[in-house]
Amino acid sequence: MKQIKVRCTDSFEEFNLGNGRLVCAVNYGEELVADLHKESEEYYSTDSQGREVYVGCLDMNGTLELDDCFELVEEGADTE
Repeated sequence: MKQIKVRCTDSFEEFNLGNGRLVCAVNYGEELVADLHKESEEYYSTDSQGREVYVGCLDMNGTLELDDCFELVEEGADTE
């Protein structure tokens, strides 16, 4: 599984539209390690409370596309 480390460039919170519950929250400057989910080619991490956070994905050419709130700190090695 491929890992990346990202830094949050803008604090944010996400809420479930159906019930109004907080889905995740990340603070400015917080660094997260995200794992690639091979099936979807999307990177996910967890916030400080263990809630799943979408970080980015690989496009059709295999190029990393991060969510607007993150910048790449480093690419990790394959971990399997």
